[in-house]
Amino acid sequence: MKILLPVITVLTLHLSLLNPAFAQKDYQSNLNTSSIKPQIKSTERHLLEKNLAKNFPDLQINHIESTPLSGIYEIGVDDRLVYTDTAAQYFFVSHLFDFKQQKNLTEQRLQQLSKIDIQKLPLNQAIKIVKGNGSRHLYILSDPDCPFCQKLEQELSQLNNLTLYIFPYPIKELHPNAEQTAKQIWCAPDRAAAWENYMLRKQLPATTTACNTEVLAQNIKLGKQLKITSTPTLFLADGQRITGARSSEEIEALLKTVPK
Repeated sequence: MKILLPVITVLTLHLSLLNPAFAQKDYQSNLNTSSIKPQIKSTERHLLEKNLAKNFPDLQINHIESTPLSGIYEIGVDDRLVYTDTAAQYFFVSHLFDFKQQKNLTEQRLQQLSKIDIQKLPLNQAIKIVKGNGSRHLYILSDPDCPFCQKLEQELSQLNNLTLYIFPYPIKELHPNAEQTAKQIWCAPDRAAAWENYMLRKQLPATTTACNTEVLAQNIKLGKQLKITSTPTLFLADGQRITGARSSEEIEALLKTVPK
């Protein structure tokens, strides 16, 4: 059951209205920069935690952090951020902007919090596809019968020097045949070719061999652990999360944000 929070309605001015150039920025490119945040004093943290527990005993708090605003604190609740003071009686549910630096601080924080440790991904559960020298890396959870996943494959086909790790992630509730399709691709003699043939040309492999397809159930479990809510979901080599199909130009720009 979700906890209803007392909310102060906030009028948010989007920076794109003030500066059209800001509307073209991808907030993910700003992940390595942040406004200066003061440390929370132990007395303030104790008071805030005490009042949160008293006022909302059933509220699941993920984290408490300071913000650049004196006396206002960031509270992680489920997969969102809210803001409050030490009284913890009212919550601001909106985006926090740094107008001077033209940054959406809330969006930055959400991107940071959604990062994963790439080193922990079970790559043996993925189909590996190497393009060119394979120097750049993308990790993708993809449903073979998802139209947006197929659109993404069209865009990826235009890129080079890329190593793709595709985790087949069939969502039976949306695409009843996706699991069987994924099994046929996984059991094909050449999984990489089978994946691309199906995603780009709707051609299933002509022959398959008997193989262990338990990996598909493991990928569904992995998706739940990573809090995957839709396909495709992509991860860059530094753990940045990108949800949904993107154009080849957008993907190219995102790849350039990864530190070398």
